[in-house]
Amino acid sequence: MLSRRFKYSTGSIIIALIVLGIIIVINFLATRHFTRIDLTQNKEFTISESTKKVLKELDDVININAYFSKNLPPYLSNLERQVKDILDEYKAFAQGNLMTEFIDPASNPTLEQKVRFMGIPQAQLNIFEKDKAEVVNVYFGIAVIFEDRKEVIPIIQNVMALEYDLTSAIIKVRKSEPKTVGFLTGHREFDLQRELEVVRNSLEKQYSITTVDISGGKRVPENINTLIIGGPKDKFSDRDKYEVDQFLMRGGKIMFLIDPIDIGEQGLMATEIDTNLGDMLEHYGVKIGKSMVLDRESNANATFSSGYIQYSIPYPFWVRVTRQQMSRENPMVNQLENLVFPWTAPLELISSKVGTSGASGGDKLKDIELCRSSQYSWTISGPYGFQSLSPQQNFIPTQDMKNFPLAIAVTGKFKSFYADKPVPEITQPIEDTSETNTITNIQTVKESPETQIIVVGNAKFMTSGFLSQFRANRLFIENAVDWMTLGDELINIRSRNVPDRPLKQISEEAKFAIRVINIVGIPILVIVYGLARFILKRRARKLFETYSSLGGAK
Repeated sequence: MLSRRFKYSTGSIIIALIVLGIIIVINFLATRHFTRIDLTQNKEFTISESTKKVLKELDDVININAYFSKNLPPYLSNLERQVKDILDEYKAFAQGNLMTEFIDPASNPTLEQKVRFMGIPQAQLNIFEKDKAEVVNVYFGIAVIFEDRKEVIPIIQNVMALEYDLTSAIIKVRKSEPKTVGFLTGHREFDLQRELEVVRNSLEKQYSITTVDISGGKRVPENINTLIIGGPKDKFSDRDKYEVDQFLMRGGKIMFLIDPIDIGEQGLMATEIDTNLGDMLEHYGVKIGKSMVLDRESNANATFSSGYIQYSIPYPFWVRVTRQQMSRENPMVNQLENLVFPWTAPLELISSKVGTSGASGGDKLKDIELCRSSQYSWTISGPYGFQSLSPQQNFIPTQDMKNFPLAIAVTGKFKSFYADKPVPEITQPIEDTSETNTITNIQTVKESPETQIIVVGNAKFMTSGFLSQFRANRLFIENAVDWMTLGDELINIRSRNVPDRPLKQISEEAKFAIRVINIVGIPILVIVYGLARFILKRRARKLFETYSSLGGAK
């Protein structure tokens, strides 16, 4: 009996030691080979391939200091652990070039003052605990430091957005000077401080933002990496067009966001806009139609006022582009769920310029159709009155419905629009005569290096009022600027956490079929089910009666 117990105890100890040894080996290997399983669709809890690439390319040590108070309220108790998990994953892929440290600034008055000077504030939070309310002052911010440069995340409000903030901060401190994005002015473009405030604030996290004035023959400054032409309403002079063209020929990137139709501020009245850019854009391979697209099936709700009443209604002029109508290859849009373009114009590729050797002097220009309307779309042309734009009308297609391209990117080596033309004369006096802004003995650059342009027949979609309703529009602008200015480093991180899941659009025939099934089909199924049960019970009863009568006879 004792021998059997001894053998059983010994066997249990051996098994426990073996299991313990396996656990030790697994932990040892895990410290050297980082891995985790993320079952979410967009891998929301795993750092992206873009971040991994940035971390693996680090050639010097970057310090990340997480300033967290020890007395965080209960509802933020998991925040420090979540941040630590993310930073541990960063360290695993940085191969020794990333150092992290958690610090409580409140433990040292000198350090606390330094942290505040860096831009990490002390936040006041309300705590309701044990039948009492109190206010506590806490820190939960991060500083990314490299040499004498630093980037600060003042307050961590959303862990889901932390990867983008961290990776963009790492990219920014590695560069001696930030890239510069310029917004063209002088043609009544949307104002950077008012209409484009949301876009400006978003882009300022990664870029230096400035306005660009080319009036009077001033050239686009050399430090501009990407130029945005956002909703001009006045004509470009030939000299203005020349300066834009030459910026592209010098390798600059340009976003042409053009509204060919101006919707009035007071009421639904529209007038055509002639920016004088059409011929130059066609030379680059894209034509903007002088019409507006309507989409009968895929559109967004717009809010209108009638007297003292406000109402929201599906509005075909607000074209909604769903995931199915976006490019699956290009990172600008392949992770977005939808975009909304209000009163937008259709685009058309010039086949002689794009995809052949026409516009590029022997080198092909490549087009990327970023998004298009649904197959239930058509266009209308001016003159436009209230009746043609009214949301309460019956929107009846005036032509065959089809898809229309709404945003196109073109890449390659462009031939100058002024390659065989004289330099246009200056029609406006130059106010700034500094050497940086005036050029004498101009030599026209006739062909560009490899570069890109993006053309959208709409600019209203990026105004602040519109972005408050449609967050994905802001992501599209940010992705487009990143794609042209930085490449693909940040796009995949930002785009993958878009939680919008719009309903799939279906045809009128499919809607009718579903309605008939709900009204007629389901009652018929209930009736058939009832009849089947009645027949089966009746048959069972007859069998039982027959069996009973036979048994009784015996």
